[in-house]
Amino acid sequence: MTIPNPDHEHFFRYTSGRWLWDEEQQLKDRYKAFDVAELQSLAAKAVRSDSCISITKLAEGGYNKVFRLIMDDGKRVLARIPNSNAGPAFYSTASEVATMELARDFLQIPVPRVFDWSAISNNTVGSEYIIMEEVSGIQLGLIWNQLSPDRKLSIMKEIVTIESKMLAMSFSHFGSIYFASDAVESVVPALLT
Repeated sequence: MTIPNPDHEHFFRYTSGRWLWDEEQQLKDRYKAFDVAELQSLAAKAVRSDSCISITKLAEGGYNKVFRLIMDDGKRVLARIPNSNAGPAFYSTASEVATMELARDFLQIPVPRVFDWSAISNNTVGSEYIIMEEVSGIQLGLIWNQLSPDRKLSIMKEIVTIESKMLAMSFSHFGSIYFASDAVESVVPALLT
């Protein structure tokens, strides 16, 4: 990893809020330096573009920072960088990606496609990351009150269908989901029942 560019410091710091208690530690837990240029390069390669021309921090929560990357050919992707407090290193990212693929490919639930990811921080980016499809649309909460009762009912039926698919799934064991290729120690293969 190269030395972080001081111009990217706002990418690394948590900037969405303040704490009344132990703010210094809270901010430290959410600080995550990484190689921005390398993330841009990997994102461009993942979607077969020549280069990434723009990166913007879109959002950050308690556990992740989300960036929009725009390529020279207009393609757009999102990159998620977990904070130090996101959970056990490797496991959180590996399980998140496996769970997204299970939902999309097995259950046919419309979740973003993952183009590239790494659950280890000892990589060229210097951090775990997920590079995924940016889904277009409008947040339902922003337009809900303007929708007709029939449209609201239609949307609720779609949500219930998605939840029904997830609830109909049953495993022989409980815990997090991983790819078999991740070879996570002490994980027992679970059968879909």
